[in-house]
Amino acid sequence: MLFAPVLTILGWSLTLLSALMLIPSVFALGDISGNVASAFFASAIITLFLGGGLIFANRMEAASLSRRETFLSATIIWIIIPVFAALPFYLGNAVSSPLDAYFEAISGFTTNGASVIDNLAEQSRGIILWRSLIQWLGGFAIILFVSALASEFGIPGSNPLNQAIAKSTRRRLSRRIRYAVVSILKIYTLLTFVCIVLLWWSGMDAFNALCYGFSTLSTGGFTASNDGLEVFGNRMTETVLIVFMIIGAVNFSLHWAFFNGDRGSYFRNPEYRYFLFILVFCSLIMFFLIKLNTDIQAIQAIRYSIFNTVSALSTTGYTMVPISESGEYIWPLSVLFLILLIMCIGGSTGSTSGGLKLMRVILLLKQGAAEIKHLSFPSAIIPLKYGSIRITRELLLSAWGFFTLFCLAIIVISLGLSFTGLDFRTSLALSISNLASAGSAIDSIMIDLDPNKANFTTYGALPIAAKILLCIAMLIGRLEFFAVFTLLNPAFWRR
Repeated sequence: MLFAPVLTILGWSLTLLSALMLIPSVFALGDISGNVASAFFASAIITLFLGGGLIFANRMEAASLSRRETFLSATIIWIIIPVFAALPFYLGNAVSSPLDAYFEAISGFTTNGASVIDNLAEQSRGIILWRSLIQWLGGFAIILFVSALASEFGIPGSNPLNQAIAKSTRRRLSRRIRYAVVSILKIYTLLTFVCIVLLWWSGMDAFNALCYGFSTLSTGGFTASNDGLEVFGNRMTETVLIVFMIIGAVNFSLHWAFFNGDRGSYFRNPEYRYFLFILVFCSLIMFFLIKLNTDIQAIQAIRYSIFNTVSALSTTGYTMVPISESGEYIWPLSVLFLILLIMCIGGSTGSTSGGLKLMRVILLLKQGAAEIKHLSFPSAIIPLKYGSIRITRELLLSAWGFFTLFCLAIIVISLGLSFTGLDFRTSLALSISNLASAGSAIDSIMIDLDPNKANFTTYGALPIAAKILLCIAMLIGRLEFFAVFTLLNPAFWRR
């Protein structure tokens, strides 16, 4: 086991994080007290000192990564980076405890979106921007991680880096990898910039457009205020968010191919076609459920259905609460369960979204259909294909293994949350949403609790044990279980 490349990657990650801290510190300079700006500067110095030290200490070591180092690097980065990303929250007095600061940071870096900060109106602009910025960084990091994971498990068509590496065949491998990372980063940055400009053009002020641009393409879901009126008061803004939530939930290898001249890459990809089909199908189901259970007008029901379906399928977590004709907020129970189901499906592989991922769901459905055919024709040989690719036994076992771990994690996390005093319905909703990296979607209004009897009001009011459990759920859900659980297998280290 070579720890030098792992520590080098961690060092560069911390160095990048320290550089990003300077951006919100500029916005915090306008605060009267100046405490938040000082917190960002102090955090940047601490982070840069450790990150630079790791790079300097391992500068002469080999930088190649094996399978072990890949999984270890991903796990360490997603555990350690939030520790340093949490420093501005704690030192800037945005939260009252180190655990709350870590919860907010890991929620941001995993693009989960669950927040323990209940008084956003009282927070510095630097803090609000930092929340969105770490989501943007986490979104890019997950694209790179999924690429590495796809290489290890042979997931077809889900590796954005492979195409970029293949294009630069005249370079050495290290330079080809660097070219691929920079190439994907340019596309990710360009799409973010376009999102920010369109949000600003739609009527949102420049600062909010900046925050929502970072949070939307990364499918993170942090909002700039507690009520989200800056989003839902403008139909053009809602449309821009819908478009870029979809873009964030699409495989970035397709974006790379499109920007490099392959204009038909999207519709040749089977996962993209399935994504559009499920998006339309679930929107229609939600529309009918809202019409059957509420007195909301059809045009408004269409608006609620499309926005909430896109948000749930991309696991962004923005929620547009349906409002009845009498002016009351209402979440029909059937709509809530549909949203939780859509969250579990998630977006495409190679995207910033969470959940099971659409490709795995399609593989399981195809195998299920094949087993049903076998009941009628026991001797038949039914080949399974995903697009033009033959589905192998190893691929099916990988999909079933992930599905089993996902379901088991929901049960364990739900039971753990119920032991902290939460009711079963709340525990189940929190477990599913946070494992699917869509924690911002769940609030007391969605769960439809009586305010006088509610044992869940906000994430900030949760017991300490519940917050720790949800931090674990965010981590294993974002790293797709295998990276974390593989490191816990003693046989993996003996090889």
